Amino acid sequence: MSPPCNKALDAYADAALALIFPALPVEAAARAKVQFVRIAQLAAPVLAYPVDTSDEPAPVYRP
Repeated sequence: MSPPCNKALDAYADAALALIFPALPVEAAARAKVQFVRIAQLAAPVLAYPVDTSDEPAPVYRP
């Protein structure tokens, strides 16, 4: 699976991986970037949901 071209996400993944795992092999970095793309795809609908200042926050769950 090849991730779609997204320069901002690619730059973010490069910076995060270099900061946290400076000696990460290229193959592992490529697999991690695929996961960054998947996370972005999962988050996209949530981030696209319109939120207004009049919206109430969700209640806090307390077991």
